[in-house]
Amino acid sequence: MAGTFTVGALALAAEGANAVGAVRLTLLPDVLEIELVRAAGFRSGFVPGSVAEAVEMRVPYTAIRGLVRRGRALCLALDPSIAAPYTRFTLARFTYDPREALARAYEARRRAALAVVMLPGPLGLLAALASPAPLVTGWLGRLAVGVVVATGGWLLLRELLRFATWGGPGSDRLAETFEVALCQRLGFVPVATAPFAPPPAPPVPEASLPAWARAPLLVALVAALSVLGISFFQRYGKPPEPAAVAPHVPLLVPGLGSAFPAPSPVDAPSGEQRLPRCVCARAASPLWNEGLPVLEVLLASRPEDGSGRVVPSERRGYDFDLSVVNNGGKQLRDVSVLVTFARRDDQNRRVGATDRGLYWGRPLAPGRAIKWHLKAPGTEMRIDPPRLGLLEAGREPASPDAFFELSRARQRVVRIHAAKMLAYHRDPRALDVLASLGPSSSDEESVLARITRAARPVVACDIKPTSAALDVCLFNDSLSPQRVVAARTVAERDAPSQRAALPVVVPVHDGVRVSVPLPPQPVPPELELELDPSP
Repeated sequence: MAGTFTVGALALAAEGANAVGAVRLTLLPDVLEIELVRAAGFRSGFVPGSVAEAVEMRVPYTAIRGLVRRGRALCLALDPSIAAPYTRFTLARFTYDPREALARAYEARRRAALAVVMLPGPLGLLAALASPAPLVTGWLGRLAVGVVVATGGWLLLRELLRFATWGGPGSDRLAETFEVALCQRLGFVPVATAPFAPPPAPPVPEASLPAWARAPLLVALVAALSVLGISFFQRYGKPPEPAAVAPHVPLLVPGLGSAFPAPSPVDAPSGEQRLPRCVCARAASPLWNEGLPVLEVLLASRPEDGSGRVVPSERRGYDFDLSVVNNGGKQLRDVSVLVTFARRDDQNRRVGATDRGLYWGRPLAPGRAIKWHLKAPGTEMRIDPPRLGLLEAGREPASPDAFFELSRARQRVVRIHAAKMLAYHRDPRALDVLASLGPSSSDEESVLARITRAARPVVACDIKPTSAALDVCLFNDSLSPQRVVAARTVAERDAPSQRAALPVVVPVHDGVRVSVPLPPQPVPPELELELDPSP
């Protein structure tokens, strides 16, 4: 059945539990099915009762009263007025075959416990006797080697005993998957918090000076550094003064005897006046002005047109591909997306809702994508991705190399997203990716045009309204100065494009803040710049 998840586990005889043995848990769309494969009742201080085989019980998710972790075990509590006969389970050793796990768990734990008791001593004795004479000296050296080997063997075998008890990493992954899937059906997702770690102790300074002399020495050192810093910035931080030479006084070049007219401030182009400097990380664009999500959801119709829009057909409903991309710089674990399909009846009421849960249990690396193919009836849908926040909220994006690798994906909508993220990074390879896409359809022209404007060497950013104009930062990321002759707003559906002349030269790898004579209201989300094509 679509949307189901089945896992087996062992119910342990722990405090608070009332069932022991092997169980199989199935998450159905509406209820939780618990199959007692081989289980018995349990009460602390009493011998377990009769063993039940193949007993099935179904409880609605509203009957679940608790789902908590106790060490490496998962404790599940049910409402006793609804569930019967067992309501409290302490689950461990998750597997796909609970009957086999029950048969092998006792034998594996018995052997591991025997190894912990019997093997460390002989291993230490064998290591002490087999150690060569050049490495150890006398009986004390051999005794030290034996103790170290025995202790290390005991620690290793103890981990083996824990592995036999809890099932190892495979069981932990299944337990986490079951917990996440059940929490999604309960309407919440668990938040894992890092364990408390005490702050490291401050290093003990070497006392080379008496305590009374440290404070005056520190004050003198800070004062000297401050004076040196102020002198440096006064010497090299001020802009150079214009040459105090008359406009028409000839400038003699020694050795040539020829005279050349000295440059005049009047002859300097008007666009090369000194302007406030500024820096922008990326262009202002509707693609990311409101922020970029850490997990991006992309849709692709069949056949794909690159628009990212999906429209259901009248007879077959929805048939499309859903992809998610990790925009963040850290890998994501247990990615899940909930898609709800529905239709409207004659009274325009939403009926026939169907949920499709999409789950990816392996880590999703930065800048990587995964895809699902969905087919479902209905006339409308809703997508609920996990709420992981935005990149601008203190989260670093994936590297440009990761997104350039993503540009080789099979789906066109994913390659377009890779070009967008390269433009977000101000990586010049974004234009190469756009060129490799080939001709664009009418549905994707707007997005590709925005990516192209954001990926150009000279961009506008940090657009702020003033009383009668727009205060804009122009940034040049190329290897030569660029002359901007005009700026225009991008034509929208309700507003035409407006153009303003703007003669200004933007230095190499630098930015200048200018006032653009355009209406400040409404503030345009982006500006398109016109450059002087002449060298």
